[in-house]
Amino acid sequence: MPTLLHLVMTGVWGMTLIIHTRRLWRLACVEQLRHWEDEQRLRTGWNRIWWWLGQDEFWNEVRSDCLKAIEITLMIFLLAWGMSQ
Repeated sequence: MPTLLHLVMTGVWGMTLIIHTRRLWRLACVEQLRHWEDEQRLRTGWNRIWWWLGQDEFWNEVRSDCLKAIEITLMIFLLAWGMSQ
């Protein structure tokens, strides 16, 4: 039983990580303009990913999903603790 609970928690956190990594890649595929020395250039490659990591638009959803994952983790912990008593 404890192994199953560990697998469930690992699955919850792993899926949260995978979902937001995929979302970051999709957002990075959208071309973003930046102003640099009075001329506009497109962000390329890793610069786009780095740029999105600094945006609240990306982190707002990450925060809410991490809170859900923490809630599920605590529920599993309390369930396991109650079963062991």
